[in-house]
Amino acid sequence: MKVTMCFFAIVMLLLVRFPAYSQERIRIGISAISPGFLPTVIAEKKEFYSKYGLASEHVITPCAVATTALLADDLDYAICAGPGVSGAIKGAPLKLVMFTQDKLTYLLLVKPGVQKVTDLRGKTIGISSYGSQLHLSSVTALRQFGLEPGKDINLLPSGDDNARLAALESGRIDATFAASPAEIVGAKMGYKVLLWTRDYVQLPQNAVVVTNKKLKQSTDQVKRMIKGTIEALRFLRERKEESIELASKWTKLDAATMRAVLDNYLQAYSGDGTMTDPMLQAAIRMELERSKLEKEIPVSQVADRTPLIQAQKELGLR
Repeated sequence: MKVTMCFFAIVMLLLVRFPAYSQERIRIGISAISPGFLPTVIAEKKEFYSKYGLASEHVITPCAVATTALLADDLDYAICAGPGVSGAIKGAPLKLVMFTQDKLTYLLLVKPGVQKVTDLRGKTIGISSYGSQLHLSSVTALRQFGLEPGKDINLLPSGDDNARLAALESGRIDATFAASPAEIVGAKMGYKVLLWTRDYVQLPQNAVVVTNKKLKQSTDQVKRMIKGTIEALRFLRERKEESIELASKWTKLDAATMRAVLDNYLQAYSGDGTMTDPMLQAAIRMELERSKLEKEIPVSQVADRTPLIQAQKELGLR
């Protein structure tokens, strides 16, 4: 009888500590198979979402499309910062609920003879497109070296990272801004990284975005999704070799390349999803500039930190 009661007590204790959840299906939108989206992918593959009763599915779709899909209830979550903030400042019922990547991973790739940023005065630098996050963050970084685009330096839209590397190789441009892991490919071609924009531009790159409707009707689900994502962020830092193995399989990059890429991304991933006022204000300013809008937008219009704070408390992070 005592053994039975003891066993029952242990079971009850475990149920209280690790409550059972029915598995709710959620769809998460990401824009590419890229290291920038590893936190939620790791949360799925390591079953952190499952632990919190969530059966997740990732859908690859452009960020702008993902925010539209959120509003149509075709997605539950979208991993993007810019389009989420852009939609919110224009009145769309969207909110950021946590950062997954709170620093940029853009870099300036140059030829071996270039020693400092000011050596590029009068030269042409490749970017993706006018008005893109890469373009605007590049402008911000260059201005810190006294280089004004259009006056001291020329920025030329040159396609995606591969196209810009080809333009650099052909001599059509003298340097290029790109996203990691372009530094790995660039090094093999004889180029070097002159700067990382994360050191000069304080701007988040990826966030979990949801609708106001989701926040109101499925508050607990949002909190559980945040918990699973935070556990994945911690896993990436604490279990690096296992993370490399998972990431290599998902991205189809070899382990050596993935190790080098992850070294850079670990400096950019959020530690626990925290969204500070300065970071959110920087994201708002960027999207206002991109949209050519001049108005005051409160942080509360673009972000809701309540479920994040609750999740952090329940995980013992506050």
